[in-house]
Amino acid sequence: MKNSYLLGFFLVVVSGVIWSFGAPLVRYLEDAESFRLQYLLYRGLIITSVILIFVLFREGRNFFQTFKRIDSWSLIGSLVMSVTFFGWIYALTTTTVAITLLMLAVSPVLSAFLGYLILGERLSKSTLLNMLIVAIGITIMVWDTDKSATIIGVIYGFFVALGFAIYTITIRKNPEVPKLLTPALAGFFCMIWATILILLTGSGFEMPSANIGISMTHGLVVGIGLILYGLGAKYLPSGELVMLSLLEVVLGIFWAWLPVLGIHEVPTRNTLIGGLAILFAIIMQGVYARKKHHIPMP
Repeated sequence: MKNSYLLGFFLVVVSGVIWSFGAPLVRYLEDAESFRLQYLLYRGLIITSVILIFVLFREGRNFFQTFKRIDSWSLIGSLVMSVTFFGWIYALTTTTVAITLLMLAVSPVLSAFLGYLILGERLSKSTLLNMLIVAIGITIMVWDTDKSATIIGVIYGFFVALGFAIYTITIRKNPEVPKLLTPALAGFFCMIWATILILLTGSGFEMPSANIGISMTHGLVVGIGLILYGLGAKYLPSGELVMLSLLEVVLGIFWAWLPVLGIHEVPTRNTLIGGLAILFAIIMQGVYARKKHHIPMP
């Protein structure tokens, strides 16, 4: 049991470290705002391919049988997640890495609230208090800002967090559905939406070769991270998963700040104060969840 716990802990930590490079990667895009749709198309292709290759390797002859276990909830989850892929890129190309990642960190608290609304799970006083702290943290981050892009980025980030919270609820609804198929479908749907929008806007499928390489690398980062997280999550209580999810946030902000990487985004004072409030609320949520000893589905 101890070895299983250590293995799960290691896999989830590695997934968080890998994911932390995702947001800074977007900063290396050439003319990012002009190639959002193309970026999403290529990234979605790689996410879907990486996950399906892993599922094929794991399931072997039963590969196609796994798709029969997909239900309406997993379809809803994949559709919602495909939209959050869009919100994630639009947030990163609108505001700072720090604000985008800190908004994403709100999703565990939102998941608890949606669990109450949709699954009938008990909403504790601790969760309500954490929601209030998160709201205060977000208010501090956007307070007295003279950049409308910051507020728009926070809005994008909030809906990304909400989308991930809904996705979490959908995969918890039916334990029998293979968890990796939902993000694989999300990547596929993301490709479809991006293709439709590219055709409607007439923007074309071409983009700089450097952007193609970055989008594919980001797809690998997301896909491999999802696989490792899925393998490790079944061995850990949900509270520890909540706290370990902060690793992506903290490291992502650090990589974006680290001068040697050439991005050098320095968070503002309000972002740091509001972000610390949000991180405190998420840690408290994790401590509470750990006491309940909930084990997530594999």
